[in-house]
Amino acid sequence: MSGIEKELGPKGFAVVAGTLNDDPNIPDFIQRFTPSFPVGEANKQDAINYMQFDPAQRLPFVPYMVFIDRKGVIRAQYTGSDKILDETQSDKLLREEALKFLNERATKPKKSH
Repeated sequence: MSGIEKELGPKGFAVVAGTLNDDPNIPDFIQRFTPSFPVGEANKQDAINYMQFDPAQRLPFVPYMVFIDRKGVIRAQYTGSDKILDETQSDKLLREEALKFLNERATKPKKSH
């Protein structure tokens, strides 16, 4: 995500990561992966509620990822079992998804007559 964030950041794309682990070692993660975006801790139950996972269903595989538009609306969300997060394709697919939402802003609404 760091590469995508660096490339698309000037267009308004931002990445924020939060771990749901019970005892996360965030400094170690930052040292190992040197992300270009903020990394913090998130409450697991709050994340589950935010993403509106069905409590009657088994929780999806991590990671959980959401694309949130400029108005704060979740436009897309993915979990670890989704093709878009497959490590062999994720850079390309995530970049395409980010560009799809970033480019919406460039489209001006048509004037009605």
